Amino acid sequence: MVYFKKFSVSGQANQEVLDSGIQSTETEKKRLLSVLIQVSGYADNDIVGYLETTKVFEIPDKLIDTDANTGSTNQQYSYNRINEIEVGVDMPVGSVFKVGIKCGATAKNIRGAYRYEIIT
Repeated sequence: MVYFKKFSVSGQANQEVLDSGIQSTETEKKRLLSVLIQVSGYADNDIVGYLETTKVFEIPDKLIDTDANTGSTNQQYSYNRINEIEVGVDMPVGSVFKVGIKCGATAKNIRGAYRYEIIT
């Protein structure tokens, strides 16, 4: 069975902010399949993901889907952008995977969900 756990991160200017993450436990060992994600707008920020202290991904925000009006005359809303980041990792017991946003001068937010399975 596939499970989902939502997250939301409010970015702060010139800082990296992470969510509380998803943890693999003895009773619920997890296989993180992917991260579903959306940004509140584009500002040349980076979306990051960590398994403990190992950076698993760092993706420019402009590659991620947004529901914000882009201001374009022809295509006011984004499409054909990433909204799911494949991870595919069996998380060791006790480990935590966290997602966040590293903002420059303009803070933006992210929201999404962890897509995972419980394994034995």
